[in-house]
Amino acid sequence: MTYIAMDQPRSSGSIALSFIGRWSNADPARPGSGSRRHALGLALVTAASFFASARLTADSPGDLAGMPLEELMEMPVEFVSGVSKYEQSIRHAPAGVTVFTAGDIQDYGWRTLADALRAAPGFHVRNDRFYEYAGNRGFTRSYDYNFRTLILVDGHRINDPVYQQGSIGTEFILDPDLIDRIEIIRGPGSSIYGSNAFDGAINVIPKKGRDLAGGQASVAVGSEPSVKARVSAGDRAAGGLEYTVSATDWWSRGEREFDLPQSWRDAAPGIFDDLEAKDHDDTHHQSVFGHAAWRGFETEIAYVKREKDVLPPVYDTTPDAAARGVDERAYALLRGVGEPLPDAELSATISLDFYNYDGLFHPLSTNFEPQRAYSASTSINTEIRWRQTLAERHTLIAGIERQDNLRQDIGRDNAATGERVVRVRENSAYASPFIQVDWELAPRLILSTGVRYDYYSESDQSLTPRFGLIWDCTSATTVKLLYGESFRAPTIEERFASEAGVMANPDVNPEKNRSIELVAEPRLNDVWRLDGHFYHIASSDLITTVLTNANPLDPDEITYDNGRDVVTDGFDLGAAAYFKGGLRLRASGTLKQSEEEATGILVADAPRQLFKFNASTPLLHPCLRASGELQYVGDRRDFTGGQVDSYVVANFTLRATRLWDDWDLSLSVYNVADTTWSEPKNEGQITAPPRSVVLRATYNF
Repeated sequence: MTYIAMDQPRSSGSIALSFIGRWSNADPARPGSGSRRHALGLALVTAASFFASARLTADSPGDLAGMPLEELMEMPVEFVSGVSKYEQSIRHAPAGVTVFTAGDIQDYGWRTLADALRAAPGFHVRNDRFYEYAGNRGFTRSYDYNFRTLILVDGHRINDPVYQQGSIGTEFILDPDLIDRIEIIRGPGSSIYGSNAFDGAINVIPKKGRDLAGGQASVAVGSEPSVKARVSAGDRAAGGLEYTVSATDWWSRGEREFDLPQSWRDAAPGIFDDLEAKDHDDTHHQSVFGHAAWRGFETEIAYVKREKDVLPPVYDTTPDAAARGVDERAYALLRGVGEPLPDAELSATISLDFYNYDGLFHPLSTNFEPQRAYSASTSINTEIRWRQTLAERHTLIAGIERQDNLRQDIGRDNAATGERVVRVRENSAYASPFIQVDWELAPRLILSTGVRYDYYSESDQSLTPRFGLIWDCTSATTVKLLYGESFRAPTIEERFASEAGVMANPDVNPEKNRSIELVAEPRLNDVWRLDGHFYHIASSDLITTVLTNANPLDPDEITYDNGRDVVTDGFDLGAAAYFKGGLRLRASGTLKQSEEEATGILVADAPRQLFKFNASTPLLHPCLRASGELQYVGDRRDFTGGQVDSYVVANFTLRATRLWDDWDLSLSVYNVADTTWSEPKNEGQITAPPRSVVLRATYNF
């Protein structure tokens, strides 16, 4: 493939442009397999051209030894720990990885984990103004609470045992100002993490005491209006004790007067015509975090409580009555790490995890009678892991993970009468041994092999392998051929049903996913880096709602069952530049297609085109930096078949660091042009938030 591309560069480029023109203009509703063939052909041809350019790059990435410390700190992270549960080079990790640092979070003014994911290649995030949902290389589904993306805090699972929700919005357990880096891992990860790493994993690494090296007091004031206050302290003592403590309180009024969309009014003609939604967008976030480490032992605690008013269109509630949801998540963790042998490491982790949700709604489906929805879980998580270097060049990692869900409650009551509508009380457990061996077959060739077996007390079983062939074809270019499988176990809600009129189906099976990916990561020189990811994903047995009774004389019943199979073909192309003067650029483009295998019809909430551009540069003085981002999300369908138009949004942040030695200031403008666009919700659409401005001040002591 490289030989052909090198001999005929213009021919390959012309073919690629031809495919782009044919595919991007395809009819999104047209059934059949032609669009899928175009997508796969485009990926293969573009891969040939991309790898040809990669092969022509310089053989050496350059010498960084002479760069000053300030410039080295601007360089990208070279190691990750979330792909294989041990620290390894990004180039040799068996996955495509994007890493955002604390500097990125501060420079671009990202307020939540969701803001960071919006800037990641291949991701789109929809916001129904209650939760935010990450679409990773394809699509999201109706009532999908991010349970196909695993959210981790330094390797610790955050997805709860009830809804398997991976929180990424204001309900995320860690204040973004406490994040050291975000590892965005694309592709199936069940061979190392089990369920929920269906499309990938997000590993969030908190700052350590040495990163704070003192105390911080921070205040942020927004135009909604909003106020956020944080106090943090951390350090590393001479005796080896390292600690971090932090507390955050964040309140936002949100959008004061919300314009009810016509699609929402159409849900009940004549009922909502004269109603207005005012003061229904409040958010109150409270969180604490603590970490301590000493001589191979560490302990960590985290807690978050998010109270959120719910705008009427989210669940078709009336604006005449308040609707609110309260999310709580907490864990306490203890970990020990030792080296029983010179080339081996043994680690053991145990944690106690809590989750609680309490909601009050007045939905149209119950004739606006108040409904209280609630859920809670308590679980114990344990893991023992062994890592060893074999023959001085191979790496073995093996272990066993167990989760005991002591409590899994979910239900709904009529808040006016106290009548219990539905109540489900369950407990469950799973045990999962896993092993991965990274073989260095030759000085520039690595074969990564891994497999995990998950056994659930409900009798679900999954065996998920992962293989990666990683080739440093030059000292500046790495090529990866990756294959992986993953699964997602059914949630308690899907298995036992927690809504009136929904029948339980304890026999629903896990969802399955298979992916093959080709990755190229060339470094042109000390400044420019490119990356290309070409993938084919087959998702099968996806869980969906189905009617169990088609008799028109009897009321229909709904249940959850395995149904649709979806195929995704596409590619992400990216470029990043790190200039010695401090200018940083990052851009990515995505072209993909997700369609039902049986019909060829595009699935909902699956934009075919994405484009991201980020730029950050010093201004006048090294302490002053301006950063901006531009994001384009192509058109898509909502979950009722309606058209959701494409949109472009721009954000801007001006940041000043170490003013008068102790102060950091920043001013961020989100949605600079005050663009109006719609996002899909579970049924219909809802408008995105308007322009907002946030001023931050941080005092370092």
